[in-house]
Amino acid sequence: MIKMPQVKNEEEIEGVVFQEYDELELASPSFLVVGFPDAGLVGGISISHIIRELNPAEVGGIDIPRLSPPIVFVRDGEAKPPIKLFKKGNMLLVASEMPLPPGVIQMFSYALLEYARRRRVDYVIGITGLGIGERVNKERPLVYAAYSGEKIKKIIGEKKIQLFNEGAILGPFAIFLKEARRFRLDTIVLLAETFPELPDPEAASAAIEVLSKIIDTKISIEKLLEEAEYIRLRNKEIMKQTARMMSQVGKSAEAQPSLLYT
Repeated sequence: MIKMPQVKNEEEIEGVVFQEYDELELASPSFLVVGFPDAGLVGGISISHIIRELNPAEVGGIDIPRLSPPIVFVRDGEAKPPIKLFKKGNMLLVASEMPLPPGVIQMFSYALLEYARRRRVDYVIGITGLGIGERVNKERPLVYAAYSGEKIKKIIGEKKIQLFNEGAILGPFAIFLKEARRFRLDTIVLLAETFPELPDPEAASAAIEVLSKIIDTKISIEKLLEEAEYIRLRNKEIMKQTARMMSQVGKSAEAQPSLLYT
């Protein structure tokens, strides 16, 4: 028998339905951490590992009724939305079981920013992969930051996080950065160098280390590195699906020279 979790609060924003299973309050400074399966599955692997390490409470889910084909995930007989919300202290995590289809990226991104604004989130943090051909020659990939907002700029300086100097970012995180000021949300996107089409736990671990600095919370990456080969094998099929999705919208991020001199 399949059952559904009991929903305490539900609201629809931009055609996206946010369900909360309990009262949701975040202490300040509050963080919304977002990762999707993308280049190297960096975002998905990172969020999955953080959930395993910190054991946050599952406090809600996000459903996209217009998603085609319709999809629901079942665990221990219980049906859950494809995107889950977890909470630990002052941090809210968005965990997706699937890459975002191109047709819903814009709608979902605006809805999530509005949801963050309504929940009085102080900082939005995105984790994604920066696919590079030279990744094979790097034992420890670098992590760069792109940001919007003066408060997060100060944190980047204090924590000595390397900036993503020049390039293009596509997909949901492009909307996060572009619209952050309008929603009054300080936003940072962490871009970890990764294999474009291979699951990359090492890149995810590098991103988590930088995230730990920003949120001032220690997140061990020991198990992630120990199980790197198993994670690569287990996620091969998800990586193939993700690569197909990404081919429709382009790379999530890439370094490239600007056409402008300023």
